[in-house]
Amino acid sequence: MTQPSSPGPNQMPAAWSAAASGYAEFVGSWREFPVEAARLARLRPTDVVLDVAAGPGTLALVVAPSVARVVATDFSPGMLQELEARAARESVRNVETAVMDAQELKLEDASFDAAFCMFGFMFFPDRPKAFRELLRVLKPGGRGVVATWAPIDRRPLMKVAMDAFAEAMPQMPPMAKGDLQTVEECRAEMSAAGFREVEVHPFTASFRIDSAASYLEATTRAAAPLVMLRKKLGEQVWAEMERRVLAIVERKIPSGGTSLSAEALITVGVR
Repeated sequence: MTQPSSPGPNQMPAAWSAAASGYAEFVGSWREFPVEAARLARLRPTDVVLDVAAGPGTLALVVAPSVARVVATDFSPGMLQELEARAARESVRNVETAVMDAQELKLEDASFDAAFCMFGFMFFPDRPKAFRELLRVLKPGGRGVVATWAPIDRRPLMKVAMDAFAEAMPQMPPMAKGDLQTVEECRAEMSAAGFREVEVHPFTASFRIDSAASYLEATTRAAAPLVMLRKKLGEQVWAEMERRVLAIVERKIPSGGTSLSAEALITVGVR
């Protein structure tokens, strides 16, 4: 595992707070992934559940009705504000939030029946430490569930936008290959932390995209690196660049809309 020399937008709480409202609106509707993760965790009504890097609560609010209590942590205060607002709107009362780094959880040992992290682990600078922290806070027999993304070629939901930005802005550095994108990587890293009975479950979900314009707007509002890029470029330069990107996206998404899929790898281990 390579360590970044300096934090990028994905490692900056302020960047994710800036993207929080767009992320909550776009990614917050992706229920298929947390529903499958919850199924694999075999949750019980008496369970106390941890959601690490909870974002706007996509998983926390899915599992809350079926468990006793959920603790949702994230290093981004803005993300947790989105979670709290949605919980209030939906009258969910058994979810509590705490600003916290996944690599240093301020939580007691053996205090959770299940612990989840949906699409956050690949951003942690010290993943082995984060895996060990997840293990530490689980009760004996508790399940850890970590979702990461498969390679980009199996994620047209993201690839359409990434390819469009690469074509419109060829001067930008190419996107680096993500981590934890193979079954072998996922199994090895969770096992190395001390989890047992580790299994990796590929899972694909498809989502309806109404138009190229709505897809691009959602993507640019939800992705922390793009939110920060917009601030760096300024509105005039951004608007021109966005027009070029939209023309490219329109070649992939017809005027009547389409469906785009994404494959996740859901890794489950037992303490």
